[in-house]
Amino acid sequence: MIQALVLNTFQMKNTTSKNRIQRLIFAALIAALLIGWNFCSHDVMHFLGTNEKITSSSFIAPPVDNQHITVIERQPSGKKYPTAWFEALHKTAPGDDWRLIEAQSMQQLIHNRTQIKTSSFAGTWTERGPSNIPGRITDLDIDYLTQRLYALSDHGIVFRSSDLNGTQWEAMNDHFPLGLDVASQLKLIKGTSNVLISSGYIKSTNSWGVYRSADGGSNWVASAGIGSFPMSGIRRIVQDDVAIFLLVQEYNYAVPTDYFTIYKSSDQGLSFAVLYRTNIPTGDGGKHVKTDMWVSDETQSPLYFLQEDQLLLINKQTGARTFNSFVSGGTMNQSLLTGHSSDGVVNLTAYQALNDTGRFYRWSSLDQQWHYKGMLTQWHLALPFGSNSLSCSMQSPDTIYFGSILTSRSTDGGVGWTTIDLDPTGSYALYHGDVPKTLNSINPNTGEEETYMGTDGGIYKLDVVADHFNSVSIPGLNCTQIYKMVTKQSEPGKMFIGTQDNGYAHTSAGNFYPGTVPFNLQWGGDVTNVASGDGGETFWLWWLGDGCNYMSGPDENYVISTWSPYAHGGSIPYWEPPVWIPSQHPDRCYTAGYLNNTGGNYLIKLQAIPGADAVATTFPYNFEAQAGGRITAIAISPLDSSLYYVATDNGKLLRSTDAGMSWTSATLSNSLFPRVILPSKTNVGEPWVAGSGYSNSPVYFSSDNGQTFNALNIGIPSCLVEALATNEDESILFAATSIGPFALDRNQIGWTAIAGETAPLVHYMDVEYVSATATARFATYARGIWDFRLTSTGVHSVEKDRFVLKLYPNPTSDRLYVQNVDDFEGKDYQIVDLNGKVLQTGKIAQSSTVINISGLPSGVYFVKIAEVNKVEKFIIR
Repeated sequence: MIQALVLNTFQMKNTTSKNRIQRLIFAALIAALLIGWNFCSHDVMHFLGTNEKITSSSFIAPPVDNQHITVIERQPSGKKYPTAWFEALHKTAPGDDWRLIEAQSMQQLIHNRTQIKTSSFAGTWTERGPSNIPGRITDLDIDYLTQRLYALSDHGIVFRSSDLNGTQWEAMNDHFPLGLDVASQLKLIKGTSNVLISSGYIKSTNSWGVYRSADGGSNWVASAGIGSFPMSGIRRIVQDDVAIFLLVQEYNYAVPTDYFTIYKSSDQGLSFAVLYRTNIPTGDGGKHVKTDMWVSDETQSPLYFLQEDQLLLINKQTGARTFNSFVSGGTMNQSLLTGHSSDGVVNLTAYQALNDTGRFYRWSSLDQQWHYKGMLTQWHLALPFGSNSLSCSMQSPDTIYFGSILTSRSTDGGVGWTTIDLDPTGSYALYHGDVPKTLNSINPNTGEEETYMGTDGGIYKLDVVADHFNSVSIPGLNCTQIYKMVTKQSEPGKMFIGTQDNGYAHTSAGNFYPGTVPFNLQWGGDVTNVASGDGGETFWLWWLGDGCNYMSGPDENYVISTWSPYAHGGSIPYWEPPVWIPSQHPDRCYTAGYLNNTGGNYLIKLQAIPGADAVATTFPYNFEAQAGGRITAIAISPLDSSLYYVATDNGKLLRSTDAGMSWTSATLSNSLFPRVILPSKTNVGEPWVAGSGYSNSPVYFSSDNGQTFNALNIGIPSCLVEALATNEDESILFAATSIGPFALDRNQIGWTAIAGETAPLVHYMDVEYVSATATARFATYARGIWDFRLTSTGVHSVEKDRFVLKLYPNPTSDRLYVQNVDDFEGKDYQIVDLNGKVLQTGKIAQSSTVINISGLPSGVYFVKIAEVNKVEKFIIR
């Protein structure tokens, strides 16, 4: 969800157009105040460089429509992608399992990671960030011995902090991602330091698994003894002082039957053995979401196993089961269990969801009975975002935290609930919404309880005195989930990105800082497409299929035109709409759907109108009826503005030589979901087409204007190709894929995996080629932006930097010393903040330089010496 969840905005079903626009602008203003924008209403209502104002028929807030966006914005599981859309993207031939095929491809990449073949792709990788827009965190734990936080991101990357304040973070396992999605778990093994265990669905094995790391998350080994039967889900990892317990659902094909199985490890997760197993009816692979498990630290206490509505007590030594009680006597869609133990008394809290209502029940070891306590009923509060969203205070069984779209807290055992950390009007939360994780822990060094949240915007820690959650993710928790990006080619440091749940953000510092850079978070939501036809001078932003803004710069002052299909009886029925911006007319955007309630699937042209809504034109050809499929990719030749290409979800490429009036089709593959078309910028009639490559080639090329195609599949494992880009003379083709980055030297045979030992093996969503720096810039859906700068193209060479800027102490409070002044003697320096604002200036002295920064508030800053292009980060506490 957008960081400022303005609740009333989602209740505008019957408002007038004018009132709806006013309320959306108000929502955007509230969001702006929340995340630190500093613009006023006057600034909102004008464009920089023009005298035109936005009229009541146009708006610059994210084009959200209440009746459409909430349908797919959230599912109870916390998943973001709608299942049907996600499966469509990974289209295969009947009988082929794309997950299994992709797992084999991932294993190949992991095995060959250090064996990049000799080619023209020598280069260096640089992580670009954003350093200040973290993505989804599904689980976290605390190592108080080494004073570190550990966090598991949505796509299986483990991050480790430098301290308990999250001052800095590092990614530990870019080479081997762990579990995907909100069911994944991460635990620090009790009694150890740096020994971790994690569970979840592992993309590279196409199976649920449990892995152990003995070095703080750098290297992982599968735990032994698990998996005698295929697992359909791992519900919970719990541990007491001597053992680790694992609750899973398994399937026995031979019987056939499903099992709920509890495994036990007595050797810190190296191996597991079955402690308890019970048959359950077959046919429901997700039945484990109706179960849960909790254990206290007391050695003699049993495992508390919630099997749907039954509480079972499992002996931790023998596995013997004892029925205890029924929770509610009713049915449920999902269940969670948490607890508290003190002075020999155990109190359990059970959560049961039925439809859109969540109910809470309390059990005590004193009376061995369940008692109904209370419920949550509002859609944004009542359903858990994930399996890790419920926790109980370690100091009181009456204090419970529940994460949904927002976080609720009860201090009376679940009777009453408060949505915590709201603004004074109660309209929005002062933290990022969507909460897969809540955690309560006692700090042994202070004896105080600490409360954390893992959200779609990173990790927050509760300030108990202020009763306010503060981010402990910035800088460095770099797990931004990016859909698409645009770089301004004339100024490569300027980047514009669309992200999952963190909306649209931008920076002008992309080539300014050495490494990750901060971005300005402008608007929230899901910005699933960003595209430009003029090298980033202008660009189009798309919020799902709900509408778009045409921009000439980074913020609200540069909105030229806007458009939403709902004002025209239309629909752009895509999570990620196909978009093409022609280089001949960058103020035009081509997409697909229908207008005027016609249904069908048509090519649609949007013509931006400064200060007003874009004008939409529907082309006459109904691709759904006449080509048998919906449009999935669009392109127009940069050399011939009348030459159009369209790909459809039945594996066809259609071409038009009369600007979209008539079409000729050719079939690439019936099992292909085309994702991208890239027409040549040097030769007319030579397009590349790429997409789902599981039962066919991931990439195709035509030299005869789409009449015939050659498969380009040598050297690239089966995968989904999301984007393509070429260098200036098209001698190199780059591909962003679901398993990593690839490049094709067209003078050689076959693709090369270019991640090497530096870039992460995650899902890559976009790629651009930046000519000014000879760089292929990649956007990932797990680790932000990564630059691959070529060093052997003949265009540029990278000179080893002889200047090293060192600052100490760092972090600091009032003074900062420049250590190696001889390299910088007499040169001017600047102190700049995360937004690039110059706060102080000075000159490097001959002997030593002491910079007085006592007047600056706590935060992240940079020392910049422009003459030698050096920048170094420092932190003020």
